[in-house]
Amino acid sequence: MASDGSAAKNNPKKANLLDPHSIKHLLDESVTEVVKSKGYTENVKLSNLKLLIGAIIIGIALLAQFYPKKFPENRDFLIICIISYPLLS
Repeated sequence: MASDGSAAKNNPKKANLLDPHSIKHLLDESVTEVVKSKGYTENVKLSNLKLLIGAIIIGIALLAQFYPKKFPENRDFLIICIISYPLLS
């Protein structure tokens, strides 16, 4: 009988070949397993930073949309929001 470790190696992973996202996900999982098996740790700082910047951008968009003053009065605020959006994204 095979051990649990070798049974996992004999079970090939399957992906829908017509779905590029499924193939990419399978490749990402496979590469992650190989890299982790070599003793490296996964660094997710950049991904977390991207999520934080995205949340800030959403906050800016919400502020611009629901600002209590109407257009002529909030012109400067909207200009700041419009300039900061592409800088952060």
